[in-house]
Amino acid sequence: MRITDIFSLEDFKDSIPFTALGARTCYSSGNLNYLLNDPRVVSREERAKFLSKLGNLKHFSVFAHSFAYKDLKTLPEETLNRYLEEELHPLPKETKAKLLAQKIAAQKFKSHYNPEYPTVIGVSLRHFLEDLLEQNEKEYYAAFEKMAEYDVPTDPLGYKDNVWLIGLNKNYDGYAVFYVDNVSRTMTHQLVRHTTLNFSQRSQRYVKEDENQFIIPPSIKEKTEKKDLNQLKSYFQPIVEQLYLEILATDAKPQIKEKIKQKKEQFLEEKRLNTLADLFQYTDFLADTVYEYAVYVEKIKREDARFILPHGRKTTIVVSGTLNWIKDFIQKRTDPHAQWEIRKVAFAMKELLDKNL
Repeated sequence: MRITDIFSLEDFKDSIPFTALGARTCYSSGNLNYLLNDPRVVSREERAKFLSKLGNLKHFSVFAHSFAYKDLKTLPEETLNRYLEEELHPLPKETKAKLLAQKIAAQKFKSHYNPEYPTVIGVSLRHFLEDLLEQNEKEYYAAFEKMAEYDVPTDPLGYKDNVWLIGLNKNYDGYAVFYVDNVSRTMTHQLVRHTTLNFSQRSQRYVKEDENQFIIPPSIKEKTEKKDLNQLKSYFQPIVEQLYLEILATDAKPQIKEKIKQKKEQFLEEKRLNTLADLFQYTDFLADTVYEYAVYVEKIKREDARFILPHGRKTTIVVSGTLNWIKDFIQKRTDPHAQWEIRKVAFAMKELLDKNL
């Protein structure tokens, strides 16, 4: 079964920019405004080069954010016959289109079939490119050059509580693409369990965590009663001071060391240790110090140094999927028993879809 015999690159052109946005989210600490001005997302030529690089690396997952539907009744009958047993060839064309749609759905992971549209199948650009590579490597690499011909703007359709709706296909069972920012990795660990959806998340392997934020739950912030925790500060401070002396003695770039020094001095001078939220922030700062020590003093790769970082660290993620699976996520995660942060995201997605459908 070759998707390339059924779909063309042209079928995906309107959603190709979402693949670049998803990929840049993985490798950048910038916000959505930054990404929407990144030439690798908005420039046809630069986007094509960037996606070609991803293609060379076989980084297929980001291409799942581009999705298209096709009514197989529109295919030549010879194409339908090619993928059906010979004894089925005399059947009416509509029946054969239905059988082929079901066959694709059974064989292609995360393709989409709905009996309500019996001759329609939905697939992602990932399906198309994986089949194209297997079929013809030269045409596979040429496909990325072809992408430079498609000048499709990426204009967010709405915003609610750190969630942007950046793409919406309303055909058949539809397809939505969301950009979610300023959430914790605790939340995204839950989000990615919804395996029918597609994800591209900020990488701790490739993106520096030096200036990242720490998400503090409302229940922690609500504990405003001041406590005498300053004795704990006397335990934190010597450890931090010792580790930073080690960092400042390394061969790291002067501007990096100066930034680290300023961050340390500002935090220790200004930050009180009176509440539970303060204690959370001190613990995060200590973890951050150990992370920097591992990277700059011990020369540990970030992909291993990140093991010390808390799950509460801020992250960014692009989420996409057919509307029925997006709504399945919303139904499950707006439930009162769901965790507060993922409920907030689910309600934001619901409101954005309600306004745009």
